[in-house]
Amino acid sequence: MSLVLFEVRDNVALITMNNPDKRNMLTIDVCKQVADYVAQAEEHPEVKALIVTGVGRAFCAGGQLTDLTPNQEILETIYSGFLSIANCSLPTIAAINGPAVGAGFNMAVGCDVRIVTEQARFEPRFFGLGLHPGGGNTWMLRQLANWNTAAGMLLFSQSLSGPEAVEKGLAWKCVEGDRLLEEAFAFTANIRDLPKELLLRTKQTLRQAGGTNSHKEILDIETTEQIWSINQPYARDSIAAMIDKISSK
Repeated sequence: MSLVLFEVRDNVALITMNNPDKRNMLTIDVCKQVADYVAQAEEHPEVKALIVTGVGRAFCAGGQLTDLTPNQEILETIYSGFLSIANCSLPTIAAINGPAVGAGFNMAVGCDVRIVTEQARFEPRFFGLGLHPGGGNTWMLRQLANWNTAAGMLLFSQSLSGPEAVEKGLAWKCVEGDRLLEEAFAFTANIRDLPKELLLRTKQTLRQAGGTNSHKEILDIETTEQIWSINQPYARDSIAAMIDKISSK
């Protein structure tokens, strides 16, 4: 049995952690497989988005405790699984079916969008093991949540249910468990026919806009990218079609 499943359908790559008996734990081998599949998705010319989910009652229970040693190389190997998703050039969705704990929490917040069920839980759990948050968790959480939410979760070890995560802006929406993947795939419907390069460039700009750039710096970046897009066949055809539609009214 493969501990990580990979498939491509409807221009979307789906990575499924497939070890329900171990609550989809991120072993070193699993992390390597996830990173490899993310690379395959990025290189696939038809893939426009990436979804990650888990089999069974948990999204991901985090890293294997026996791997937690004060060894930077081992820690970076554990990080490689969720960081490959956090650094993915494609738009990413976490379809969260159950608890996302520790490194699994990192994987969830590393995605661009989170779609959850009522059974989903965001559980940092670092302090429960006497650990400082790692893998860029503090940065990722602060990009998504206000100070009150981030501090509540990381400084006071509070977890959030799926509905609570939506309420606090940490997730897009909460859906029925048996519709989770259907909803995640449906979320990509509007971008499946877009040129892949347009999506990659827009995500890159969105990341830059989330930093310390000034409005003027981002305006300059966006203008350059918009001029690039106007020169592409997809935009020329789309604009011409819209002009024809308006003219025919």
